[in-house]
Amino acid sequence: MSVTGWDDTESYTLRGAGPQGSGDEVVRAGGSSLLTRVILMIVGCTLLVGLIAMGVSSVLVGRQQREALTHRATLVGTLQASAMGQAVWEFDTRAVEAMIRGLLAEDAAVRSVKVWAASGGRGGHGEPLVALERPAGRAELTTVERQIVMSGGNGERTMVGLLRMTYSLEEAESATMTALAPMAGLVFFSLLAVIGMISILLNRLVLAPLARLTRSAGAIAAGDYRVRLRNTRADEIGQLTVAFNHMAETVHDYTERLEQRVAERTEELRQSNDQLAVVNRQVMDSIQYASLLQSAILPDEREMARHLDGVCVLWRPRDVVGGDFHIFRELEDGRFLIGVADCSGHGVPGAFMTMTVSAILDHVLSETAGSDPATILGGLNRMVRAALARGRDNARFDNGLDIGLCLVRPDKGDLLFAGGRIGLHIVDSAAGGTVGEVKGDAQSLGYRRSNIGHRFTTHRVELAPGRSFYLTTDGFLDQAGGTRGFGFGNRRFTAMLLEHDAIPMTERRAAFAQALADHQGERAQRDDITLVGFTVSPAVAPAATPVLAAASAPDASSSHPVHP
Repeated sequence: MSVTGWDDTESYTLRGAGPQGSGDEVVRAGGSSLLTRVILMIVGCTLLVGLIAMGVSSVLVGRQQREALTHRATLVGTLQASAMGQAVWEFDTRAVEAMIRGLLAEDAAVRSVKVWAASGGRGGHGEPLVALERPAGRAELTTVERQIVMSGGNGERTMVGLLRMTYSLEEAESATMTALAPMAGLVFFSLLAVIGMISILLNRLVLAPLARLTRSAGAIAAGDYRVRLRNTRADEIGQLTVAFNHMAETVHDYTERLEQRVAERTEELRQSNDQLAVVNRQVMDSIQYASLLQSAILPDEREMARHLDGVCVLWRPRDVVGGDFHIFRELEDGRFLIGVADCSGHGVPGAFMTMTVSAILDHVLSETAGSDPATILGGLNRMVRAALARGRDNARFDNGLDIGLCLVRPDKGDLLFAGGRIGLHIVDSAAGGTVGEVKGDAQSLGYRRSNIGHRFTTHRVELAPGRSFYLTTDGFLDQAGGTRGFGFGNRRFTAMLLEHDAIPMTERRAAFAQALADHQGERAQRDDITLVGFTVSPAVAPAATPVLAAASAPDASSSHPVHP
């Protein structure tokens, strides 16, 4: 059994497991750096403890050495005082000096020796009898004083002088350092041994298992969810290993289930996408065919050109099909109807409305052949309301149309116009390049709010050379564009008509489309767009009645209200 309780040096993986990560990843995980930091902490702590121990030992050993040196100085002083008694009594300075010199020679710690006589004689008590000194050095000094006593024949002791010796403690300091050197070496090597043992045990007990856990966690982070760790320990590291294996097992099971679910959902999405692609293709095929059907009800531009001096048609549904359409019906005596209609809705609903309104318009024309446009719009309003009456129970169902319709009568040299929220723009180049508008009634057709008994107004406009007529739905005028997203607008529309009035009518379609594209920029088309422009000459010379200029006052002077 291993010391750590781990029966291997690496983690194991289940069969088929991926790589456990490179050595660089382990280093980046911080395993070795953690060991280094722990060792540095241990070294710091042990050095601090060693320094404290050495400091305390230094104080204690130094005190012992100073006490020993002081005791020796006291003993030497006592012996010297006893030996000098006779010489001091006799004032034998040579003998005293000889003794002192012998003491200085024998004891290096002595720095000065002074001897005083206790009573009269040479030198007196104030002056030392003998004084010898040598340099004191930097060490601390201690002084020992002893009385010089001489014993008489009867046993009496008489003080005859005073001995003062100064001792240097340098010897005590040197002895202290000498005594501490082996101790310091022992402490140092003991600390090294302790650091090494602690590092080895810490690495095996804690850091190595943590490094394996780190490698295994890195393998799981890299996508290998089948990594497991063997464990025979019951301590905190063992509990952490058990928790890690449980986590890895949970992640592995969850990942396998998740991958299976993702694969199932992916297959379901693929099948759904295939089905949607089929349905979308069918829908688009249906819409494309609906576009062909809607185009079939639109008049042929070549047929229109045979009855007009010039014509241009810009029909652009927002989607493949739309709710706008233009009208051209040939009548008797060379007369014809021309107009535009804007039905509610876009796309397929709008296209259904155009088919419905076109059929109803054909029915109204079959019953009111040769009538003026106001009568036709009145009948169209009533029949659209009747045709859509079944859906009136649904509050969200409200459909109708706006329309502008002209009855052109070349034989009489005029046209009759009636409109529901769509006007007739007239450009008169012969009058100096002016633009006027004959406004339609503020009344839509077929809606719930539409007045079923409303009598639309017919406006009469003379046909004259150089005069062009334009009908447009609101999709052209309301198209957002420019830097601020404003609509195209009537002012810009008027300027466009004047700018391109000099070019042939057949070329104006491209010019109008380019002007709209320049204004629209990258913005999406917001509504269906239909614009019809035409020029027509009267079959007879204009009558002697006053000709009303379209550019001066469009509603009053350029057109006559004619009620049927």
